[in-house]
Amino acid sequence: MESGKFDLENVPEVNSTTNGSVATYKSLSEDDVNHQELQQSKVEDDKDLAMGQKVDEAEVDDGVKEKMLNEESPKKKSNKNATEVIFMSENGDTKIDIDCVKPALCGMGKEELMKYANDPFWVRLRWILFVGFWILWFAMLGGAIAIIIMAPKCVSPQPKTWWEESPILQIESAEIAGKDLKSVESLLDSLKSQHIKVISLASILKGDPGHIEDFKSVRSQIGDVEFVEQIIAAAKARDQKILLEFDPNHSSLNHPWFSRSVNGEDPYADYYVWANGKMSPEGNRQPPNNWLSVNGGSAWTFNTQRGQFYLHQFNQTQPDFNFHNPLVVEEFSDILTFWLNRGVSGFRLGSTQYLTEDPARQNEQSSATPADPAEYQYLMHVHTKDREDNAKILTQWREIVTNITKNNGLFALKDDIASDTLAVYNENKRLIDLPQSSQFLATANAGITARALQNGISNWISGVNVTWPSWDVNGGARPLRKRMPADIADSVILMTLLLPGTPIFKLNDTLSSARKEFAILSAKRSEDTFLYGDFNSYIINGTVFAYTRVKNGSPTYLVAYQSSEESGIIDVSTLPFMPPEVNVVTHSPNYLPQNGTVAIQATLSTKAIEMPAKSTLVVSFAPAS
Repeated sequence: MESGKFDLENVPEVNSTTNGSVATYKSLSEDDVNHQELQQSKVEDDKDLAMGQKVDEAEVDDGVKEKMLNEESPKKKSNKNATEVIFMSENGDTKIDIDCVKPALCGMGKEELMKYANDPFWVRLRWILFVGFWILWFAMLGGAIAIIIMAPKCVSPQPKTWWEESPILQIESAEIAGKDLKSVESLLDSLKSQHIKVISLASILKGDPGHIEDFKSVRSQIGDVEFVEQIIAAAKARDQKILLEFDPNHSSLNHPWFSRSVNGEDPYADYYVWANGKMSPEGNRQPPNNWLSVNGGSAWTFNTQRGQFYLHQFNQTQPDFNFHNPLVVEEFSDILTFWLNRGVSGFRLGSTQYLTEDPARQNEQSSATPADPAEYQYLMHVHTKDREDNAKILTQWREIVTNITKNNGLFALKDDIASDTLAVYNENKRLIDLPQSSQFLATANAGITARALQNGISNWISGVNVTWPSWDVNGGARPLRKRMPADIADSVILMTLLLPGTPIFKLNDTLSSARKEFAILSAKRSEDTFLYGDFNSYIINGTVFAYTRVKNGSPTYLVAYQSSEESGIIDVSTLPFMPPEVNVVTHSPNYLPQNGTVAIQATLSTKAIEMPAKSTLVVSFAPAS
């Protein structure tokens, strides 16, 4: 049966199933012509419902004009929710479903809204909200921009310089003496194939090595300044840089300045360090103080012509310049400018730790090192070495290099420098490029241990103000290949090629039996792993020095050097991020496995890597998660 709906307010209990629901009727006006009929019909329907009788569908008047209280009649409103009664027929029985009807919300009409549209209060409120919205919007926009600008940035790595990407190859004057330009160009091509972009010319100035007679001239065995300019231009055409090496601390006795200084000619009379001697009780002439030469013996030699002692902290044929004289400092500023204007890209200066001495000529105190009184180690040398005045002179020279090369020139030292001295030099800004402390390499023989390598390398890398060091394996009195067999020297060179810093080699180091391997690793130096990657070192089995170079997003490398004279098997699987297998990049020529096989496997298990005596192995891998 079709259901009918009525609004109820006060409903009498119907078969006790209404659960307290109350229906309300609205009384109709007296002029409603159908009022009596509707009332009568409603009473009859209620009687039928109360008796449980079925209501005939035909008796339901769909056109009834009864109206619910909550739908109209503004005269009378109920505080209670209207209730909806639903009549349903189910299995021949009539059922009632009673539910509350939520009053419908009705907005204001157009006329009522227009009353407020032009009201000053609402106009003002709308403008306040409008202006406030845009102020808030622009404030949020400005805040977003401020956050973007002021938020900490991801710092990009500082671009590396040309002397950090390539090894430095030192060429002695004898290696280009007598060669024409074509022969030198052929040499430059060979070095380029080895991925060498920096060549340092040593001992090419006029005079014997360490005994310069003219800082603006070239040894006759090489040619002249114009020929050097041609070499520089040829290197530049091959994207190579030329450096110049010399010692500004002293000159040869044959330098014109020294001859004029001996004669007391102005302004050269004070270009060198002169001092009066002392007379012993026996009437013998003695040096002014107890200063010693690096090579042993007194640092003073008497010049009979001048009647004074001159200072030489090295050989007596190498008189020291007086850098307390501003004219001498300016002379060398002019020398640096001279060569920079001819195309050199920087300098490696030697013996700069001896530039100045104590003007008061105070005696040195004895050191705690047991030595013969005539040996250099017997004294402390606080008045003659690594004085703070040296930094002032080097700073002036550094500024010349920086200005002429537009901050793209190298200013480095050939000698090792102490960490405390370097801290003074680089306190405010970098004064010295490529600081080195590689005496352990410069004096090493074939017996150098893995522990000595780790200590020497790690200690210097972690030093103060050491951001990018140099490693000079030939910086001692004897070249590397004079101190150990060639095959071991090759292995040591390959081991140093991938260290954080710039290695410095001699020509025969690149043209040795490890030529191919050298080229492979030299090319690798331009990868981000070696320019920006982390360095970690290890001692494996007590005899193998190993280090890793790691950078996120780049291949990782392991370099291992077997310092023992016996072969061994190493397990590197426990090192950080090590995968089960690694790829062989290259190895030293003496890497010959004990099993006698000629071919080296392309991949090796990290649990068992064979390390023959005095050999170097370089492998790469993707870090394990």
